[in-house]
Amino acid sequence: MTWAELSLTFIKIVIVVVFLLIMAALSVWADRRQGALIQDRVGPMRAVVYLHHAIVRALIAAPAFLIAGAISIPFWHRSPGVEQARITTGLEIAVLVGWFSLLLLSSHVRRRGSDNGFEAMVAQADPRAYFYGGLVLHVAVLPLARLVPASWYAADSIQWGPGLSGAIAAMVIMFCGLYASSKVPDGKVGIRIAGLFQPVADAIKMIWKEELRPDNADRFLYALAPFLGLFPVLITMAVVPFGSTVCFRDANHDGGLGFGELFGLQNIVEQSGQCAAGHLPVHLQVVDLNVGLLYIFAIAGTGVIGAAIAGWASDNKFALLGGLRATSQMVSYEVALGLSIVPILMIVGSVDVRTLVDWQGNNAWGIFAQPAAFVLFLVAAIAETKRIPFDLPEGESEIVAGYLLEYSAMRFGLFFLGEYAEFGFSAVLLVTLFLGGYHVPFLYGDGIHVAFGSAAVFDLTMSHLAVTVIHIMAFFGKVLFLTFLMVFIRWTLPRFRYDQLMSLGWKKLLPLALANILLTGIVILMIDAGGEGAASAVKLIADITQALIALGGLVALVAAVTWLLEPAHRKRLVHSSAARYAAAAGGVKASDLQA
Repeated sequence: MTWAELSLTFIKIVIVVVFLLIMAALSVWADRRQGALIQDRVGPMRAVVYLHHAIVRALIAAPAFLIAGAISIPFWHRSPGVEQARITTGLEIAVLVGWFSLLLLSSHVRRRGSDNGFEAMVAQADPRAYFYGGLVLHVAVLPLARLVPASWYAADSIQWGPGLSGAIAAMVIMFCGLYASSKVPDGKVGIRIAGLFQPVADAIKMIWKEELRPDNADRFLYALAPFLGLFPVLITMAVVPFGSTVCFRDANHDGGLGFGELFGLQNIVEQSGQCAAGHLPVHLQVVDLNVGLLYIFAIAGTGVIGAAIAGWASDNKFALLGGLRATSQMVSYEVALGLSIVPILMIVGSVDVRTLVDWQGNNAWGIFAQPAAFVLFLVAAIAETKRIPFDLPEGESEIVAGYLLEYSAMRFGLFFLGEYAEFGFSAVLLVTLFLGGYHVPFLYGDGIHVAFGSAAVFDLTMSHLAVTVIHIMAFFGKVLFLTFLMVFIRWTLPRFRYDQLMSLGWKKLLPLALANILLTGIVILMIDAGGEGAASAVKLIADITQALIALGGLVALVAAVTWLLEPAHRKRLVHSSAARYAAAAGGVKASDLQA
């Protein structure tokens, strides 16, 4: 292994570890925000940092200029075979940035009022008109890009087409950045970022907080338990692919990747994503194991040890009860968790994680191939995180705080971080096994190919770099969405009794998982007996599911933006007795701390 390959491995490790930690912090923020909205209490918005207006303006404008430069420079480099795709990409970026900026400006002006004639003109139109207009413009870019004369990107001329489209995208980005920075008022500016500073403030508080340890606690095991709760979550992420294979040109023809070759990406790869001859493949995962799924479940199963040791080493009967509850709960639901994915393995025929992801990209996502397995895995995964409604190991009304009772400061923070990192990793597994991983419908290694069975509908060649970036963004975007969905479920369902918890795992999920395995085996035998006709029908159905995903994603985006652009009507969901008494007495004085 060369030094360049070691450096790439280190970068991939940093990416997956930082991503899980960021997801843990975002989960804490979303959890507290959701709790504050439902319970009508102070939320994370109270964390604020005050900066001088010049610093804030620079922080807003600088990224726009950096992004504009990073986008425009590659468009002026010659890339034979993808000129038309680069023109389309540049124009799409320009439309996307301008569209999104107009939406934000329109919403801001309608709430705060206009400061100039341009904003008054923007405010005259409904924000939804900008949204639907942007959708139409995005679709119109595709035929417009095909009207560009071929001489603009001919081999013997300057690449005016791609370069011009890149320049347009860069100018739109810089203008939006400058305009946004000009809206910052003079004086000190409070930066809240929707309350995202609150998890950072909590971490700083826990680091400097005094640690207390029971006198009769086992010193070594007491200190080791928090690390055992966090460590398995981090190392299991090593075998999960977060992007497609990247192909670097082997300029030295020595079979090893050098630092100079890191800038020699292949222009276009095959539809399957395989690197061409003379190129070196680099998988976007830390370790590529052919038994990756078995590795994940083997290491993830050790997470129960941390909770069990914490309960025993604390020398507290309530902590011991919490540790016993955590052990029985996690072991019980691990059985259902493992059996729920067996049908997927029966269909794909491999435990290699990358093979599982690629099969979904070439056929159908796991949620369509195995909807019952998705539901079973989702329920069992939420139970494994030991959060509401499955937080029996920490039931405050029964055992005070469970196995966390005697922990404080950063040791408590490590347990807290580990549990919320499990939220993120559970979402990673769901995305990898059931939501196509990093794949996007109809997007293959060499571009977009829309086809149903043997009938081709649309083709667009794209550069290897563009496809790789889209794959990475798709993976992390799916994980982010699914994590927030799981947090929402946490604040929707009440806590189970302990007998109900165990009954659900052993009497409901386990029999359903076994029945699903039996049914899947019968269906596979029927398809095999149907021959080529049955296989063609299954392939057509798989292509239809890809179209449903693309159409459903667009409809969901339209619905979400339309809902967000509607005037907000705040309504209290939960009225406590104290709130009712205060309202009857004439209300309370408004506080700046309320979220």
